[in-house]
Amino acid sequence: MDRFALITTVMWTLTLVWFNPVAADEISKERSSSDSVELREVVITGTRTEKPVLEAPVRTEVVNRKEIEKTHARDLKEALEDVPGLLIKPIHGKTGFQAWLQGLDSDRVLVVIDGEPISPSTGSSVDLSQIGTMDIERIEIVKGATSALYGSNAMGGVINVITRKPTKPLSYQLSLDAGSYGDKNLSGDANDLSSRRLAANLALKRPGGYLQFNADLRDKDGYTLDPNTFRSEGEEGSKTNLNLRLAWTPDDQIEIYIAPRYYREKISNNMLSDFIPGVGKLKKKKNEDASRFGTTLGVERKLDNGGRLRGWLLRENWRDVTQQDVIATAEIEQQRTAEIDTYHAELQWDRPVGKNQVFTSGLLLGEETMDQYQGAGQIRAPEVDGEEKHNIEAYLQDDIFIGEQWEIVPGIRVQDDSDFGFYAAPKINVMFTPGWLTNTVTNIRMGVGRGYRVPSLKERFFIFDHSQLGYKVLGNNELVPESSDSYQLGIEFARSGDFRADITLFHNRIKNLIDTRENPDKSTSLVKVSDYQNFTRAMTQGVEFNGNLHLGRFDMKGSYTLLDSEDRITGKTLKERPRHQVKLGADYENKALGTTLTLRGVYQSKEFSNVDNSEESPTWITWDLKLTQAVGKGFKLFGGVDNLTDEHSDPDNYYDNRPKAGRFVYLGVRFDG
Repeated sequence: MDRFALITTVMWTLTLVWFNPVAADEISKERSSSDSVELREVVITGTRTEKPVLEAPVRTEVVNRKEIEKTHARDLKEALEDVPGLLIKPIHGKTGFQAWLQGLDSDRVLVVIDGEPISPSTGSSVDLSQIGTMDIERIEIVKGATSALYGSNAMGGVINVITRKPTKPLSYQLSLDAGSYGDKNLSGDANDLSSRRLAANLALKRPGGYLQFNADLRDKDGYTLDPNTFRSEGEEGSKTNLNLRLAWTPDDQIEIYIAPRYYREKISNNMLSDFIPGVGKLKKKKNEDASRFGTTLGVERKLDNGGRLRGWLLRENWRDVTQQDVIATAEIEQQRTAEIDTYHAELQWDRPVGKNQVFTSGLLLGEETMDQYQGAGQIRAPEVDGEEKHNIEAYLQDDIFIGEQWEIVPGIRVQDDSDFGFYAAPKINVMFTPGWLTNTVTNIRMGVGRGYRVPSLKERFFIFDHSQLGYKVLGNNELVPESSDSYQLGIEFARSGDFRADITLFHNRIKNLIDTRENPDKSTSLVKVSDYQNFTRAMTQGVEFNGNLHLGRFDMKGSYTLLDSEDRITGKTLKERPRHQVKLGADYENKALGTTLTLRGVYQSKEFSNVDNSEESPTWITWDLKLTQAVGKGFKLFGGVDNLTDEHSDPDNYYDNRPKAGRFVYLGVRFDG
């Protein structure tokens, strides 16, 4: 029996030995003594059932609507920038950004909207900049292996975007802002408003149902970190989200809804090819035209015994056309089209068992197909010919209250994949509330989970061809699934309305890690070819401190993350994992004047930029300053400066992983009603 299985067995045994039934509602009342809105905020991601954040046995971090609005976050990437320990990384070879948790990269972090998956734009990663914030109520972040509830791709954690629902008969919100990168504007004019956003929300609620409509449009002219070159680091073009939710609510026990979602981006970047003898460097445009359209049909039913039944059907299509176009020629030199169709059906049943348990079970069916075409004539790429996979999954979880201070949540998820067969991923979480301090809630949380991830269709079959830029990435159909063991231990202190702090220790071990490396047998002097392989075993571990303090008109917060990572075959540190990260925040709010002033800072230590640890990216610090001023009922002006000190990477240094955007100054206006 391995160590993971031994620990899981011991914790399950403790569940049986310590079992002492106590009414769940009485325990909830005891633990809910705090009257702070933030501390009583309801979360759902850790256990798939609703709980106040302090009562959640799985540590859950929340970015709420108030935080999104006072930091003026335009997309999911900006909304997540201040989450402790979370790394925001540019997507290699494409525009956009991805999230890493506890040293595990974005291919191992699941991003969902209302618990429903999103088609990744590259590999298994979701581009955070493709998701606008206008319809977001809150964002819940759970770190560590949660595959027992969310399946493949959740080895590093889950980011769950919870959307807004109407709370009154008529409500609306309209937000407009524009800003400039100054002398880094691609137009060359520092006074141009090179970035613009228009976002709107309309909600209608009636006794028999409701309607929620959101539009979020972001438009940019691009920026360059070196105005003396043709090359641009920031894309030009537009990104658009249109989301609708129509619901029928015949009574307060049932909701039947349909929720179509549409995303479209048309963007381009200026590029320079390597020097070509007799020609020099060629000016090129990399163009991308991508769209995502999905529709969910769902039902939620509250049961008479306090349980809940939820089911949904999702169909989503992702289509991405990329081009490389030499400006001096009339034709388009290279064009590829990728198309992914996703189908998901899920049914979840929450059932109280007596007064001390809540049993959760679920069944999920999934299908995914991928095609890739090359050239303007849409010739099917011979390597990618309608590849597909199917999976059926089931999960079980028992949320058990034991005595007045213990809560134990064992669970397991089993899946049968059409290409990789059967696998079971167990997990168990424990929370102990000792009551050591008067007027202060103390929670000790422990968790053990097994993660599991099957290779994505893109990792197995996709051709990422940038031959014009000197490299190509190939899929590999010989890949095998990854697995991980995750251990979490933390203690939290919270006092009503003014103080909250926690410290968390984590340790993750991964087997059969999938990564890309250069393949010398396939590479040439002109094109470096990399492919996906199960290269190594890896380890990430560390400690995270997090604290919030309220003093009158001031709110202060800070976090520190120490991250240790290792390739357990070579002994080298995993690339792009900074050892130290500090995030600081200070807010001043004068309700009488309608003024909110927000300061956010991020420090990241140096990190290795390649697998053999021979190249390093330097330490960096950024500060963002935000101001919101109410000037009338429902009318606010806002503005700010992102990256006050203009800290950014050197575009001529491939190994420099500092921020890709320089200083950005903006102004905006918001109407609420």
